[in-house]
Order: sequence, then structure tokens, then C-alpha cells
Amino acid sequence: MGESVTTDALLLRAVDYRDADRIVTLFTSDLGTVSAIARSAKSSRRRFSGALEPYCVIRVELEPSRGELMTLKRAEVVRMFGGVLTDLGRMEAAGAALSLVREAARVPDSALFVGAVQYLTLLEHQPDEQRAALLAFAMRVLALSGLAPRLTACGRSGAPVPPNKAAYFDPALGAVVSRRFGGGPFLLDARTRERLLQAQGEAWLEAARATWDPSALNGARCALAAFIAAQLSPELASRVFPG
Repeated sequence: MGESVTTDALLLRAVDYRDADRIVTLFTSDLGTVSAIARSAKSSRRRFSGALEPYCVIRVELEPSRGELMTLKRAEVVRMFGGVLTDLGRMEAAGAALSLVREAARVPDSALFVGAVQYLTLLEHQPDEQRAALLAFAMRVLALSGLAPRLTACGRSGAPVPPNKAAYFDPALGAVVSRRFGGGPFLLDARTRERLLQAQGEAWLEAARATWDPSALNGARCALAAFIAAQLSPELASRVFPG
């Protein structure tokens, strides 16, 4: 066994195990997604003190073990997002965001951890009823995970799409496709493509805070939901963009 590691984390999942233990899945700033066993988590207030709850940043001490699970030695709350707990809609959006992180994140990425904290901060201060901010966050997660849809060139021919042109999007291929090569079921106008591309980069918060035309937002949500369903899972897609 190696040395223990202390890092900030978000709780993605917690499952009771045996009488007093709990198995947790954490998305950490330094190690990416890890699973660990928290022994006596139901009774140890000194080591965990109510920290194993969703929608807060926790500082954890993790120790490698001989099996697949690490050992969670202790955890404490660093920051709570109390506003997320004020209504069901915010909790559902936050849960969808963390589910996306759990399914998409493959390697440690501090930028992805920061992005998740930023999205929870947005939710703390205002609801995301139309999930426009979640749309932008989803694009950022997919980009940092190497799974982003390709929106600048035809996925069949490789020909670039002019920035001021609309383009058809094929979620199964994960790319825009020229009509000459069959197109796709979703037509993304130039402004929508620009905003989705912006959300893939460091300026994703600008896209998250932007005001959308309702029709364009609905089209972008439907296209990205179909992409997530095709590339990750239908269950995840319906959780991120229900209905």
C-alpha cells in the first residue's frame, strides 16, 4: 500500500455496505473518479461528521489498499451549496450534472473538477429550469473527457463548415454532416454551433450564462440528448435532459 492522499472531492454515489460501512464514489481534484470504502461511516462522527452527502465540496483522505477499493480515512465539508437544496429542480439538475461527470470522466482532470464546482455555484444562486447552463456544462464535460461532438467539419468528408452557416448534426456519428453525405436529423444554426463550441472551452461559463432563443435552446438540447444517448447511454441522456 502507498501513502495516503488528501484531496478535494465531490460525492457522486454512496451505497450502504454491511452494518456500518459505506462504499462511495468520489470525483476528486487530483485522482479523478475513485471508489472507496468508508468503514463505520454510519457511526463515526469524528472521521466523517456528516460529510458524505451530495452537493458539497469535501476534503478527503484516501489510502490505497490491496483491492480495487481505496480506503476513505476521513472527510470534512469544505464548501456547501445550500441553495441547491432549496428546491427539487436544482437538486435534480445537480444530480444530472454529477451523473454526467461519473459516466464521462475517464482520467484525472482538475479543470473538470473546477467546472463541476462552478456549475454547482451557478445552481446555488439561481435555478436552471430550462437546463441551458447544464447544456453548456455538458459540452465542457464532454470536451474535457475527449467525447465532444464534432461541430466544425463534416464527419464524412472532413470539409470545414463555414462559421456563419447552419449544419446538420448526426448524433450517432457524433458530428455535423453535409447534406451531400446524408445530413442528419438535427439542424444547428450558426449561432447555436458557435455557442456549443464556446461551451467546450475555458469560456464555457459565458455560454452557460447566455440568453437563448427558446427554439434554438430546445433544438440544441434535443441534439445533445440524442448524442449522449448514442455515445454514452439513453438513461443518462434522459436524466440530463428529461422529456
